[in-house]
Amino acid sequence: MSDRQTIDTGRNEVEIDLEKYTAMVIKLDDAQEQIEEMEKLTKELKISVAGAQPREKFSFGALFRDENDINEKAIIGFVSFGFMIIFATCDLITAFMGQDLLFSDTIYTSLVVVTLGAFGISEAGKAFGK
Repeated sequence: MSDRQTIDTGRNEVEIDLEKYTAMVIKLDDAQEQIEEMEKLTKELKISVAGAQPREKFSFGALFRDENDINEKAIIGFVSFGFMIIFATCDLITAFMGQDLLFSDTIYTSLVVVTLGAFGISEAGKAFGK
């Protein structure tokens, strides 16, 4: 049998050269291997480049830039929560000493509202996109 085969498709005749077909398949296989190697190298380069980039240090001025990685609402909520803890600690200490803490309930209520509002807005921003 020769290297050429003839296939009748009903409309036209197609001749297949087995040597050319085999060479083309081998070339395609080699190209696939090269593509896989290049994709692997690309992933490794992305990892090494990400590790080599300098990290931004925290600065007070970074809070006021529009494009930063700092969640200002969470910071405000945390500070307000800290003041609530300080207020509660002072209230407990003065209660153990037998005195009333002369501090307005409006201030404590305001701290609660700010804390809940800041964390609520922060979470809503995450849920609905920034």
